[in-house]
Amino acid sequence: MKKTSKLLLLSTILFTISCSKSKDKLVLDEKLTGGRWKLSESLNDPGSGTAKWAPVSANPVYYVSFKDNGQMDGNMYPDYTNYTLKDSVTLSFIKKDKSIQNYRYKIDKGVLSMSPAGPIMCIEACGTRYVKIE
Repeated sequence: MKKTSKLLLLSTILFTISCSKSKDKLVLDEKLTGGRWKLSESLNDPGSGTAKWAPVSANPVYYVSFKDNGQMDGNMYPDYTNYTLKDSVTLSFIKKDKSIQNYRYKIDKGVLSMSPAGPIMCIEACGTRYVKIE
């Protein structure tokens, strides 16, 4: 009986240790961090399926910066303070209240393209493009 109790206790301890949440390591996309991304184009479809990328006005300048430590700043997404890479194509923006907005992203030839990926999404095509300015 003592042997069974000890074995049960040991199993419970090992199970608890193996299930404990470890600190997640921040995964970075080196092309994304280190500099400011300036809004350069937007994509909005009026419902006709004819969406095209269009340059944005030069003033005011909207930008976003992604820091190596998972923080973000800028005037493009002022309500969001942190970000994480959810996977190779999804960025998660995090507010102070811990609510999250996902964005599909891609960096091609120095241009960052993003579009909402939930919980808020566009019914028609939409997105933003940025160029690195620093």
